[in-house]
Amino acid sequence: MAQEMVVGFQEALKVYVSIKNAEDAVLEPGKVVEWTATTTDENRGYQVELVDTALNTISGIGGGKIAGVVDSTINTAAVGRIQVYGAANVRSSASYDTGNLVAAGSINATNQGHVTTVTGSSDNGIGYISALVGYTLEAGPNATNASVMITHCQ
Repeated sequence: MAQEMVVGFQEALKVYVSIKNAEDAVLEPGKVVEWTATTTDENRGYQVELVDTALNTISGIGGGKIAGVVDSTINTAAVGRIQVYGAANVRSSASYDTGNLVAAGSINATNQGHVTTVTGSSDNGIGYISALVGYTLEAGPNATNASVMITHCQ
């Protein structure tokens, strides 16, 4: 039987889902993951991997769909949880101001699974939506972390 968790008035709402790490490496807290494309029925909507594709304003992250943000370290092929809604500390590629829309992508081999700001344009394609994560809640706090309200995970 499933258990329902009730959130008290003293804490903000956060939503998590259970996943399996399909990456060939450990998934670290604060990094953004995408759903793994698989033909195995039991792994669909369950396996994730690190977002390691460059963000494109037309196609997003090459057809991938953002799953969420890693909550705590998940070893290779292990089960863990990701956050899909609520305030979170997310790895970022720079320090950002409050209220910026952010999307996930890889700017280089070091900054995989990080968020970056989104600039709206009529040239943005519908695929761009699949890379959105949420929006920043505060300026900073530094060049490697962003306080993000996760709202766009699928």
